[in-house]
Amino acid sequence: MKYSITFQEKDYDQLVKHLFSDRLKERAAYALCKISKTTDENRLLVREIIYVADEDIEDSSEVHMKIKSISFLRAIKKANDTKQSFVFIHSHPEGFINHSTQDDREEHSLFNTAYNRIRTNSIHGSLVLSSPDKPIGRIFLADGTFELMSMVRVIGEQFKFFSNEKDSKNIPEFFDRQIRAFGNDIQILLQKIHIAIVGAGGTGSAVAEQLIRLGVGTLTIIDGQTFETTNINRVYGSKIDDDGIEKVKIIERLATNIGLGTKINAVNQPITFQSVTNELKNADIIFGCTDDQWGRSILTRMAVYYCIPVFDMGVKIDSKDGFIKSIEGRVTTLLGNYACLFCRERINEKAILSESLAETDPEQLERLIKDGYANELDTPAPSVISFTSSIASLAVTELLHRLTGFMGKERISNEVLVFFDQSRIRTNRMLSKLDCFCGDPFYNMRGDTTPLLDTTWRDEKK
Repeated sequence: MKYSITFQEKDYDQLVKHLFSDRLKERAAYALCKISKTTDENRLLVREIIYVADEDIEDSSEVHMKIKSISFLRAIKKANDTKQSFVFIHSHPEGFINHSTQDDREEHSLFNTAYNRIRTNSIHGSLVLSSPDKPIGRIFLADGTFELMSMVRVIGEQFKFFSNEKDSKNIPEFFDRQIRAFGNDIQILLQKIHIAIVGAGGTGSAVAEQLIRLGVGTLTIIDGQTFETTNINRVYGSKIDDDGIEKVKIIERLATNIGLGTKINAVNQPITFQSVTNELKNADIIFGCTDDQWGRSILTRMAVYYCIPVFDMGVKIDSKDGFIKSIEGRVTTLLGNYACLFCRERINEKAILSESLAETDPEQLERLIKDGYANELDTPAPSVISFTSSIASLAVTELLHRLTGFMGKERISNEVLVFFDQSRIRTNRMLSKLDCFCGDPFYNMRGDTTPLLDTTWRDEKK
């Protein structure tokens, strides 16, 4: 079982400012977290940070700190009242990266109190920071033992992944030119992160090809469709005799043929099943390459509830009788407090209802269409490999920027629009609308709910 913790960038930056405001004294804070549980990982999602005030510190120096019990008891009580996990965070002198023997002694008592007083099925832990880029975390279990956190994530304008897993000793020489561009650390990071791709068609297969060749360690590929020969002009890794093969199997074969060691988790079902969406909870980053609005609505919620960034993309060709009026593509970055696909009116409840009923109750859909309460489903749209590939490349480039910042700090847009017929690209940055869930603190980092994502799901048996 892996354990990890995720911060929103704005919260982490404020935490660092507090912890290192005086380098001659240790400082502390408490984080209250919701949780994301899978069979592979327990992930803490930081919802609130409570800073330990100066008046609650009895004694402090560069190498020790004594906090009044009332301080942490208040935080533990609030964790219990709000049904959240409790995390103790404090600074260390530079160079003292790990927990100390004094931390070991004091935290055993602290977390024994936490487990006794927080009466929910939670896990609790601690973090030490010797510098902003050296957070080390561990989880204290109810039996008094502890496990190291494998990852500390900081998600915002930049994506930072601080891994506690051992680095690979050797990086294959065929990554040499990438390392010349972005450095050794990014190549090591790519090997450690887990990326999910929803949709294995024109954009999805192109994204998969590029991520595999970049050296991403683990890919989850989700698509419930089989390959048709009409897809041959745009699906990477496909062959003319693949008719009837699961699309995810084509990507699995592609990774094997390339041979860089990328682990593929192939899921041959759509994300409109709850069990499939649960697979996304293990991902660090998601690429949304699906055409349907129902799937996009789920990805929008995943980005908000779990702080897993989603690069959603699409290409629209407006043509009639072989005459092209316009060709537009976009990559939209989805995160809490950013404008989501509902805010941007790229998806709507009426279309989502139509798509969901088409899969679960076609007869009811026909009745609602007749009465004007649902939309007719769209016919298959035109698709051309050069355009889908361009948008896939743009999405992967957005990922590289978020990991490295190579476009500069002034590049803070959360959507890129491409007008192919006009040879024009523009960006925009929109915050959440006031009445949309994506900007509501109640939903941000909400984590596991019953039902998942507070939404209804199709019958797993059908």
